Amino acid sequence: MIRISLLILLVFLLARVVSGVVQRYQDKHAAGASFKKMLRQGRLDAGVYEDAVWSEVGTGRRKHLRSRVSREQQRVIRAARLQMREDFLDDSAPGFYQYIILFLVASVLGLVLETVYTLVTFGILESRVGLVWGPFSPLYGVGAVVLTMVLWPLRKRPAWQLFLLSAALGGTLEQVAGWSMEHFAHLQSWTYLGLPDHITQWVAWRFLVMWGLLGVVWCRVIMPEMIYRIGEPTSRRQKVVVALLTAFISLDIVMTVACFWRAGQRVEGIPPRNPFEAYVDTHFNDSFMERTFENMKIGEDLPVSDK
Repeated sequence: MIRISLLILLVFLLARVVSGVVQRYQDKHAAGASFKKMLRQGRLDAGVYEDAVWSEVGTGRRKHLRSRVSREQQRVIRAARLQMREDFLDDSAPGFYQYIILFLVASVLGLVLETVYTLVTFGILESRVGLVWGPFSPLYGVGAVVLTMVLWPLRKRPAWQLFLLSAALGGTLEQVAGWSMEHFAHLQSWTYLGLPDHITQWVAWRFLVMWGLLGVVWCRVIMPEMIYRIGEPTSRRQKVVVALLTAFISLDIVMTVACFWRAGQRVEGIPPRNPFEAYVDTHFNDSFMERTFENMKIGEDLPVSDK
């Protein structure tokens, strides 16, 4: 899990770099949605165009004037944008709307990266989904949400405090997730028993260090930008879409838990005790579970690796 979490962080960092390049281009020409927003809010005024160089761009009827402002004015624009972001972050805290979007993005991105990582590293292309419906790996979504919920009020604390707290959070998340899957569904998805620095089957010192580093970068670089970009819902349509996604993902999680619960019971030879369990056994049988969750072992141990 931690390796894919680091890849997710890398993708977020690359996205941040790309958006930064685009933003600097827009700053150079005093353009873009955020620039217009700062004008509306009065954070900038027409003085930003002082000493600007204007040129005609486009062809035919689509010609228009484009400005190129001085470096000093570009610094003024960037300073105003940073202040606008900080004001938003100080006045707003992540809520249900932001957490749902963050969960979905991290879940889908985690699944994609885990699939690619497995293919490139081991030459294996297999289903890595974590839910019975849809392209989701919820453990990554939960990790992103938990890190954000805990670290948000502490995001301005010293880096060493963020490191220790993130390491503890990551280790706890892996231990709880691994132990729960093993004891409630007889399911294994990873094991560190072959590593010399393992603490438990699901926790190792090297990965605690990685969790700590991940938490610091997430808190200082990624999380504030993500929450700012998601923003607040500005239309009823956004609220309706998120509500529908919430209902779907909730049902998906409930059905997945029920499927793994019955899979574990089938291993122990326990027959269904009600119509719902019979429905699960009929439509989500062992063949379905093995085909959908190829990387997980139900009722048996994973092979131990020392790498």
